[in-house]
Amino acid sequence: MHSHEPDMLNTGVPVETRDAAVVILAAGRSSRMKELKAFLPFRDNVDFIEQIVSTYYNWGCSQIVVVAGREAMLRLEQHAGIQSAATLVVNDHPEHERFYSVKLGVGAVQKASFCFIQNVDNPFIDSPILDVIYEQRSEDQYVSPVFDNKRGHPVLLNRKNMECIAVWSENSANFKEVLNTMQYRDVRMPDEKVLININSPEEYQRFFIH
Repeated sequence: MHSHEPDMLNTGVPVETRDAAVVILAAGRSSRMKELKAFLPFRDNVDFIEQIVSTYYNWGCSQIVVVAGREAMLRLEQHAGIQSAATLVVNDHPEHERFYSVKLGVGAVQKASFCFIQNVDNPFIDSPILDVIYEQRSEDQYVSPVFDNKRGHPVLLNRKNMECIAVWSENSANFKEVLNTMQYRDVRMPDEKVLININSPEEYQRFFIH
């Protein structure tokens, strides 16, 4: 992926394993970015997907699922660290947009009662953010992080949400519209990290090139 050994990943030993999985959405076509966002450099020898997988692994996620398109999957399969830390799921139908990746991802979650839905274009998520969201977990409501009265990511689904999405009949549904059919609770966040989406070279330069 970069110049480092392909089996290196910034993972230690989690303090505890939480009853939460994560589905990392990395199947977008990245048309505005012109390159796959999962492999954008985050810092020296660490790209977006490595940073995000490491964050959730070290936080204690019970299962990490990465949903990626065929091209990205070929690169992920060369990365022993991600192979060992994550369940890899191919999305061969990018035309169905983001919801189909969510559906594939939650369908691969095995035992967890809760599941974060994480976009690959926000590598700034950290353990304090996950702690705040997870503390508000509910068996009846999904949790939505909010900053400056704007909803962000990752959302935290419960098992009922996951089961509903897994059998949703329309693969091309809009994820936000599907979420709107479910009960939710907002949780206020201390900073704007939950709102960041890096979708273009200009946005990348804003955060990474000084």
